[in-house]
Amino acid sequence: MQKRPLMPLSRRSLYEKRPLVINSVFEKPHANEYDWELDWPAILYAPVGTMGHQPIGLLVIGCRSDHWYTEEDVAYAHALGYSLASLVTALRGPLSRLNESEGEVAQLLSYGLSAPEIARVIRTDDRHARTLVNGVTKKLRSVAADDLMFPIVQMKRRAYRL
Repeated sequence: MQKRPLMPLSRRSLYEKRPLVINSVFEKPHANEYDWELDWPAILYAPVGTMGHQPIGLLVIGCRSDHWYTEEDVAYAHALGYSLASLVTALRGPLSRLNESEGEVAQLLSYGLSAPEIARVIRTDDRHARTLVNGVTKKLRSVAADDLMFPIVQMKRRAYRL
């Protein structure tokens, strides 16, 4: 789940809430990594979301060689976008609380790296990495049902005289 600026055609797919296929007439032999969407000859955009609601994401499927997507491919990608909606919603909630560096640390934690290993990967000292790891684990800690229950407190009974 990456955030990046949207190209006009991907924006159109989200606005119209339907898949969009782009095929180039010619191939570029040396694709630029930054503008890969402009360099790839075949791209399929499919909105991720539930029917009738604003899309919450965009599924991008691309091919580096000349390829024509069939109607079945487009329908499958569209159905996959609807199927992925609940997963993206579940992940988007906790991960939306993380800033960019915390998102990188969360990804490294998911690979099983320790705090000293994360410090080496992100090129920082161990103390700063430990602070980031603690912040990420605190933000991603799940809430248990016991945390939501009110404590039972004994209250004094008041006697009312009539």
